[in-house]
Amino acid sequence: MSTFESIPLMTQAQALDPARFAENSASADSAKEADLRAAAKDFEAAFIGQMLKFSGLGDALVKGGGEDVAAFTDFYIEKFAEELAEGGGFGLQDKFYQKLSLQSNGTDMNGTLNVKS
Repeated sequence: MSTFESIPLMTQAQALDPARFAENSASADSAKEADLRAAAKDFEAAFIGQMLKFSGLGDALVKGGGEDVAAFTDFYIEKFAEELAEGGGFGLQDKFYQKLSLQSNGTDMNGTLNVKS
């Protein structure tokens, strides 16, 4: 028996079953949503990191430890910002997610569908 003979074939009805397409679409939608939520969380972490850097936190950290600490201050602030975002951050993730979701669906920031001719 060849390899191809052992592969089960779908009937035409199975291949065209709408439920099969809905399952694939649902899993693609949930993967897309997970990607957008991760991007929103990462963006909030970057935003928080920039706020912390400009707030003077880096300078405050360096004063206590000198030049040795200065080399790692950016890493510390970045990790601190990631932890803040992971814990819910400033609540911006949902807003960022909504805007990213609208853009990925072909709508502008106000929810208006963009149609290109």
